[in-house]
Amino acid sequence: MLFTAVSLLLLLSASLFAQPESETLPAADAAKDYSPYPVPSGGYVTDAAGIVTEEDKKYLNVMIYQTEKKSGFEMAVVTIGSIRDYPGGGNTIEEFATGLFNKYGIGNLPENKGVLLLVAKEDRKARIELGAGYGRSRDGDAAEIMDRVIIPRFKKNEFSRGIREGAKAIALEFGRVRWTFPKSLVIIPIIIVALIAVAVSLFRNGKKGWGWVVVGAIFILLIVLFKIIAGILRGIGEASRHGGGAGGFGGGFGGGFSGGGGATGSW
Repeated sequence: MLFTAVSLLLLLSASLFAQPESETLPAADAAKDYSPYPVPSGGYVTDAAGIVTEEDKKYLNVMIYQTEKKSGFEMAVVTIGSIRDYPGGGNTIEEFATGLFNKYGIGNLPENKGVLLLVAKEDRKARIELGAGYGRSRDGDAAEIMDRVIIPRFKKNEFSRGIREGAKAIALEFGRVRWTFPKSLVIIPIIIVALIAVAVSLFRNGKKGWGWVVVGAIFILLIVLFKIIAGILRGIGEASRHGGGAGGFGGGFGGGFSGGGGATGSW
């Protein structure tokens, strides 16, 4: 039975090492005219209002980028002071969000299911704008996220936290990607500790042959663990480069457009 377990671990390790390397990220289109809307700062977060912390910007870029890689779902987060700062962008936050969504081209075609989270701090309004692929069928889901997650934080002046938690909820609801701590990072170390105890017991009882087999299994698990950690760090590095100006608004979005659906909140 132990030999079978070791064999399975070897197969798992081999499959992990066979994973392909990540592809090169697309370059931003610096020549595109985004007027009358704010020029994207690169990546998925344009914080013209200066209300998102650097830590949360990094988190959002990583989270949204990885969500897009896993599911094809595209999302943008934009903060502004007021829509009055952008003449011609729209007279209401709904009009502004629709125009901004279309100008950035959020959402992969033909599905056209992108999402924009727009916050106008001085206007005390926020908008979740949905791609035309949703029609009006998901307005209720957007409203629930707005009312349950985002606005309560904004009422406490916790803007960065509200945006972070709101974007995470949007990724779960619309991108169907749940962001949780990888269980393997907890389970594998526990197994390693247990196997170390087994190996020590085997060596003490003179069963050195089986002891070395268990030691080999421990090394394989360590390789698997390091591979998982390296994959996480590589994803963070890719998203950081992505957020620094490659892809995202400039070159990564799929040319989608809004259908006018979504939800608006105020505080």
